[in-house]
Amino acid sequence: MTNPLRAVLAALIVSASALLPAGALAEPASGAAYVALGDSGAATTGAADLDLAAPLRCLRSTANAPKLVARSLGLTLDDRTCSAAEIAHLSQRQAPDIAPQFDALGPATRLVTLHIGANDADMTGYILGHCHLTGCPSESEWGARIDAIAPSYAAALDDIARRAPNAVIVVDGWPTYLTDRGCPAMAGLRDADAAHIQSAFERLNTVVAREAVAHGALYVDTVAASRAFGMCADPSVRWFDPILADRTLLPYHPTPAGQRGVADLIVAAIESNNALAR
Repeated sequence: MTNPLRAVLAALIVSASALLPAGALAEPASGAAYVALGDSGAATTGAADLDLAAPLRCLRSTANAPKLVARSLGLTLDDRTCSAAEIAHLSQRQAPDIAPQFDALGPATRLVTLHIGANDADMTGYILGHCHLTGCPSESEWGARIDAIAPSYAAALDDIARRAPNAVIVVDGWPTYLTDRGCPAMAGLRDADAAHIQSAFERLNTVVAREAVAHGALYVDTVAASRAFGMCADPSVRWFDPILADRTLLPYHPTPAGQRGVADLIVAAIESNNALAR
């Protein structure tokens, strides 16, 4: 069966490709003070605010959390976040036109934000391929896949510190998607599976938070602050589009409000820890 999320991504890419100016795919290193690394959770707001100057398959937004953080802190930004990125794409090309995200790092980098790991844990595959069709897989199967990202995540943090020795590294986790029940916007998702999905994201947070702290990064917990803004919340305040996506056309991906909420939490954590004054 065709993955619904991949089908939506493909449609967005095809529809926008004709608008992309020639030469817009090149991403030379900017030597920016702030480098943003990560996957679609940091990169995109789907069909909303699409950045046509970025590699199109990244679906990078002009209003994503990194851009909002940069504006709040007054930092120049090299945003390398890209939809579908895995941890390996931090150090390897994701595609011929998408350089390794680490290429942007250097001694001039003062701040690095990192949000990645969901694709390595196959969160989309388990959620759309199982939970919404036949029911979520067993906790042991899914949990083992999530836990398995720890070594590569730890190595990535060490590599960031080596490449950007003067930078503060900030890792943000995954906010609240669901609580203990479904809703009409989730198209019949069983309550037990809604709880299972959220539990999986919180397990992913546990893995990432543990590695972040162990490797000297600042971890930003986004679960509690977003508990009232999940996919079953009122559409005007949702941080994520539900399976019947009506804001971004990308289920389980951040809305503009979600990116703003995460950005505010990141900025607050940096300022409260006086992180950039080091």
